[in-house]
Amino acid sequence: MELPEPLALMGMVVFSLLGFWALKEGRREANIKELLLAIALIGYSYVFSETWMVWAIGIGLTVAIFQVRE
Repeated sequence: MELPEPLALMGMVVFSLLGFWALKEGRREANIKELLLAIALIGYSYVFSETWMVWAIGIGLTVAIFQVRE
């Protein structure tokens, strides 16, 4: 198994941390949509390892979480 590129690895860490934060907030507010998006944000990087996909999907899911929160 090969390690991902450093930029992809950084994206995986950043978006996983954002996902854990959103999971905590979603549980506190009992917001099911936010919970599902947070789980997706935490787990998608296990499926995609291409740098551009990690960042594109991560940014998209993060924007979706903030849209749901409003």
